Amino acid sequence: MSEIQRKQVVAQSLLRYLMPAMALGIFAFLMVAYGSAYTPPKAQKQRIVCFKFKEGISAEAIKQHMSDFQDLKRQMPEIAAYSAGETFGEENSTAEYDVMHYLTFRTETEVEKFRESTQYKVFEKANKAKWDKVLVINSEIK
Repeated sequence: MSEIQRKQVVAQSLLRYLMPAMALGIFAFLMVAYGSAYTPPKAQKQRIVCFKFKEGISAEAIKQHMSDFQDLKRQMPEIAAYSAGETFGEENSTAEYDVMHYLTFRTETEVEKFRESTQYKVFEKANKAKWDKVLVINSEIK
């Protein structure tokens, strides 16, 4: 085997081992670049909505209210996270509000889009007669 042929064989063997490593390195770099370029912003806005129901509203009507509000999360991609629950107080006392809904948004624009959405307005119209009072608290998540 001539010197040139031996060098060619060595070069081919070296390439056979280095190509997968180079391909893996390029793939890893592209994944890191993609991840940093297209990571959605973290949720930064929270909206807490508390409801006090009118006297005599049935448990079924309250359950429907909770279900309707939860459906807003399914319908609106602006809502990054949602949870809700009934309020509670000390024994032998009544809580000022009956239920609370916790909504998390990424930006203030998404909060406004939620407030102005047709879905939320339909929810308000369908449930407003059941409410005695409503408290809305907006906060910044740090």
